[in-house]
Amino acid sequence: MTARPGTPAYVREYARHMATRTTAAAPGTLSAIIDDWRKSARFTALKPKTRADYERIEAVIRAEFGDMPAKAIEARGARTLFIDWRDTMRATPRSADYHLSVLSSILAFAADRETILRNPLERVERLHHATRSDILWPRDAIARVMTEAQPHLRAVFIMALTTLQRQGDCLTMPTLAWDGEQAWIRQGKTGARVRITPAAMLRPMLEDARKAGRATVLVNSRGDRWTSTGFRASWRKEMTRLKITGVTFHDLRGTGISWLHHNARLPIADIAAISGHSPEEADAIIRRHYLASEAVAHAWDQLKT
Repeated sequence: MTARPGTPAYVREYARHMATRTTAAAPGTLSAIIDDWRKSARFTALKPKTRADYERIEAVIRAEFGDMPAKAIEARGARTLFIDWRDTMRATPRSADYHLSVLSSILAFAADRETILRNPLERVERLHHATRSDILWPRDAIARVMTEAQPHLRAVFIMALTTLQRQGDCLTMPTLAWDGEQAWIRQGKTGARVRITPAAMLRPMLEDARKAGRATVLVNSRGDRWTSTGFRASWRKEMTRLKITGVTFHDLRGTGISWLHHNARLPIADIAAISGHSPEEADAIIRRHYLASEAVAHAWDQLKT
């Protein structure tokens, strides 16, 4: 251990060491359940970043409850024990909920395999209830990115804003998905294939990628494929340089939906919904819809920045 005890860096380093330890877990304990969970198809199918996040939190769970027997996990009082542990992290409610969510996933796996008779963490109320669905990019911030941002970052911005897709889906969109008229995006989160009719401001980017023979439409400043970590670091620096605060890249989805619905006067039915949210969540943000028609593309072409 090299980090100073009591610091966030110390916790991260400890969790990293715990995640890679080779000590065999005692049979019938939560650590043994975690070992089985890590070998499962459910775990190995996770995206690398998600898997890394889970491994970090799993190490914390092992340190806290690793030697807890399966019989104790399914016994009365375990739910309270786990929730009380979650509440020790209430100063950071989103992180606290995430820790409990990972533990719940592990226990759900154990219940499915009948290693434990019940998952004591079913339907636990979350600490964090805030939503960013009403946080929209100001018009002056949009204009600043469109006119002052570096071209390779502005390109990602334009694709995300006009297609309403997630960051990862924009960064990995293959050039072959563009046929000259429409493009297909396969959503990493839902697995759905979404067909879009690109707005006029997006079409030159698609054509340039095809003429250059690039594998992906979007590339970094070196002409290479973006990595998620590389993009996030570049985006943070660019937002600092442009002095844009209070909004995130993810907020572009709600911003685009709001503009199409309220400013372009497009009915919700014209913005095809394939969001993966519940109907209630979707209605709260005018349903997180996706470009799927000529009408939507035309509406974007009217945007003046």
